[in-house]
Amino acid sequence: MKKTNLIILLVILIGGGTYLGYLSQLGTTAEASTLTAPSVLPDFTLNDINGEPKSIHQLAGSKPTLYVYFNSTCHLCQEELGLISKRIDEFKDYNLIFTTVEPVGEMIGFVTGLGIKDKGFVNFLLDAEMKVASYYQIKSVPSIFVYDAKKQLVAEYVGITDIDLLLEKLASGK
Repeated sequence: MKKTNLIILLVILIGGGTYLGYLSQLGTTAEASTLTAPSVLPDFTLNDINGEPKSIHQLAGSKPTLYVYFNSTCHLCQEELGLISKRIDEFKDYNLIFTTVEPVGEMIGFVTGLGIKDKGFVNFLLDAEMKVASYYQIKSVPSIFVYDAKKQLVAEYVGITDIDLLLEKLASGK
């Protein structure tokens, strides 16, 4: 009897752990009533990967903006940015701003490998002093924020998020 109980307990623990691992791989959607990110796109000035200071508001302009906080060593970030890069032409009517705390030397290869750094609507910024991370209270990456043309928050996600959903939210923000 003890052996059977032990086997059942072991199966439950392994199954539960597997299920929790699966859930951690999925992007979580924050509904409009539970949005916790700043309701207006913050206007920080950060250096881009070429060392030039850039204003987030100026980069966003008057287009819906996808703002992604990431880390190039994070496998979830690698997957999310890889998925975006494969469908980059579908984002041409929007502005994409990717921000990280990493030093430029650590991420330049990753950014180059994506093949999207030379797109006019794609920007990579370095949050060297963690100003943006602190302001957003980033706890997990990728953290994804969709802002409309008036720089108002439309949606926020953590983890891998469906590209069609991101495009849909951006389109709703025109």
